[in-house]
Amino acid sequence: MSKQYFFVVIKPYRQDFISNPKKEEDEIMADHFHYLKSLVKQNKLFLAGPTLIPEDPYGIIILETESEEEAKNLIENDPSVKAGIQKIIDLRPIRLSLIRK
Repeated sequence: MSKQYFFVVIKPYRQDFISNPKKEEDEIMADHFHYLKSLVKQNKLFLAGPTLIPEDPYGIIILETESEEEAKNLIENDPSVKAGIQKIIDLRPIRLSLIRK
């Protein structure tokens, strides 16, 4: 089976998450970052990053997996999603038509 790409949007559970983080949220977000780094090493994460508007924060992730089920499982096991401080807003297949080399 060939690799598929999935576009994911995750959003913090509160609007002031970026500007007013709690200590425990910072710890969970550190775990989130390390989890995403581990997905890079496994060739499962194509890209990830937060948007830069503090009043409307969310993260964008593109996963490279064998199936939608695998992509869903990976994002559901993200520490920030499991802890409930971020929620999955969207997960959909995407075709990467152009990639800069």
